[in-house]
Amino acid sequence: MPSQKSTTTLRAESGQAKAPQRARGHARVAALLEAAGTEFADKGYDAATMTAIASRAGASIGSLYQFFPTKDRIAGALLESYLDILAETFHKLREAAPSLDVSLLASRLTRTFVKFRASHPAFAVLVETYSYALPRTMNIRESLRREIESVLAEVAPHLAPAEIAVRAAVIQQIMKAAVAVNGDTSIASRKAVMDELDGLMRHYLQDAIQRANLETPTSS
Repeated sequence: MPSQKSTTTLRAESGQAKAPQRARGHARVAALLEAAGTEFADKGYDAATMTAIASRAGASIGSLYQFFPTKDRIAGALLESYLDILAETFHKLREAAPSLDVSLLASRLTRTFVKFRASHPAFAVLVETYSYALPRTMNIRESLRREIESVLAEVAPHLAPAEIAVRAAVIQQIMKAAVAVNGDTSIASRKAVMDELDGLMRHYLQDAIQRANLETPTSS
């Protein structure tokens, strides 16, 4: 049975494989993952089929099985690719955070999950609905919280690690609230509510920064 391969783990079967062959392999896997994302988003995990995924990718079912022998394998690889994208998003935010105005940083944090889910609708399907089939999803929230901790540590470096962990959990809940608000069509003015969440995030970040400044070591 072929082993799982993803965009980050795909390796040439032979050390003699030429670069164009490897490039074609990566492109084929990328196309399969994109097709799987569309299929999962449209039909959900249970109703999605390997045949439909192959068809969406314009590939044969044999080609799909060559890279992903089961549906949970391609779902797992898709989640890995989503996590890579999120990690890169937080990496860029972490690098920019010290130079950003607090209001802008707050707005970016509040909307990070909203924008990501809009661009990758299958993420919510796989994480929230079918975690029983994909055990690794149990660790995703914790991994994302650590990413938030790293951003907070950049703007409030003198906060104790325990306090950073607590505050990151609160920030994560505000970010999740933004996702809920964005998807709640019963709210008459979602923009106004999102602006309120921005303000809540801004005040919370300002409090963390001020607290960190109070705890800044002074030279004797």
